[in-house]
Amino acid sequence: MLPLLLLAALTVQHDRTPLRTACGEDEQAIATLPAGTPVEVRFAISDGSRCLKVAATVDGQNVIGYVPEDALIGVDQFDRARNSASSLDVPIRDLTQQITSAPASGSAALPQAMNMLQANHPQEALSLLEKLAAQKNADPNLLTAAGLAAWKSDQTRDALDYWKRSLEQKPDAQLAALYAKVQREVNADKSGEKLYGAHVLVRYESGALPTDTARALVGMLDSEVARISEQLGCNTTERLVAVVQTRQAYFQATGAAEWSGGLYDGRIHIPMEAGDPVDARLRRTLAHETVHACLALIPSGSSPWPSWLHEGLAQKLSGDRLNPAMRVQIRRSAEEHSIPRLEQLGQNWSSLSTANAQLAYAIALDAADLLMDNDQTDAIRTVIGNPARLPQITAELDKRLGM
Repeated sequence: MLPLLLLAALTVQHDRTPLRTACGEDEQAIATLPAGTPVEVRFAISDGSRCLKVAATVDGQNVIGYVPEDALIGVDQFDRARNSASSLDVPIRDLTQQITSAPASGSAALPQAMNMLQANHPQEALSLLEKLAAQKNADPNLLTAAGLAAWKSDQTRDALDYWKRSLEQKPDAQLAALYAKVQREVNADKSGEKLYGAHVLVRYESGALPTDTARALVGMLDSEVARISEQLGCNTTERLVAVVQTRQAYFQATGAAEWSGGLYDGRIHIPMEAGDPVDARLRRTLAHETVHACLALIPSGSSPWPSWLHEGLAQKLSGDRLNPAMRVQIRRSAEEHSIPRLEQLGQNWSSLSTANAQLAYAIALDAADLLMDNDQTDAIRTVIGNPARLPQITAELDKRLGM
């Protein structure tokens, strides 16, 4: 866990800013906030109003209410933080490793299917495993692999069936955790409409998202996948899956942090409501999650790509820029040894508080800026093409950050 630093905390911009019971200038004010008051974001309202629910302390009392984004300082950093949550699907990675290292099951199909899965060809893998998985006494590892292939092919209920059969034969804590996660997603998910692009499959809830908006989103996401795939070198012949849900359904399905504005866990998840614009802000979110999806397709050696690299490149390639004042603050804090080194940032950021998430994302973006001096895409290819060199590169970046 990161130390609770408020380097990037949002603060009130103007004196006597009203904290209201809801969004809108005609809503009742429950408190007035002095300029400079730190606030903690609980969540953002996704109705185009650019309104935030925040918690603050006024005269020793904790208060919770709503303020417009332009009433606060540091919203751009908060936007970067909420554009992504957990980037790494730990249960899937561990299960994949578990299957590939298990003794041979007697079928050549399983190792072939795992190679296909790791190359992001889940539909081919599923076609290879379906008949074998239909057998009454199918191997538990084969059933688990078939479930992974079905899930990545957006055949979620089939995946649950395979995993249930595997668990009945051989209990496994990692698979049980994944099963529970996906079951929760299915229970909360009402998205059934599908649109296909050149590089993506977008599933959405027709009652919550107009078809024209969904089509525009597919076009934008297709464009970002093509651009980022070219930059990172993660081309794939199968479509990336994106699930678009209402904000309420998104949180129920993913269990993401309140500050999250998107998530990649093997599929891209985006919260979106009717009336939300397909604009530059959405493009940044789509680009951010596409970077996570792209990096997941690139071999990382014996360890997964670290979160600082995931989040730093996701911010950099989606067009985010670090506030110069924040860069100065990071250098000062590094000299005081009050912030963690890159390798200490951990793997899963989805459970971080808003303040800690803001700090982690700021450090990661600072490192990505240093890594990509003069916006050289070649620098990225050098790193991800040589994962064995990453510890050395990380240590060099730590020094350049002043740690």
